[in-house]
Amino acid sequence: MTGEHWAPCGIAPDSPEAAEMLSGLLGGADAATVLTRLRSHATHRIARYRELLAVVKGAGPEAAYRAEFAWVVAALDARTAG
Repeated sequence: MTGEHWAPCGIAPDSPEAAEMLSGLLGGADAATVLTRLRSHATHRIARYRELLAVVKGAGPEAAYRAEFAWVVAALDARTAG
């Protein structure tokens, strides 16, 4: 999964449904500020760290939520671009 669609739901990051999901996730937080903070932590090394931490905790690498994290970044980017 590349973050193009929300894995379980097939929701595109630039869709109205994604806007609703982001609203629920962010509450009143500024989308551009959240995007900046997420991008500063969205490196491959950080993702790998989250995977390894999940394995150490016994949850398995899928618990790192790499695809979901990428989707949130893409959805925020769709809201803040332009």
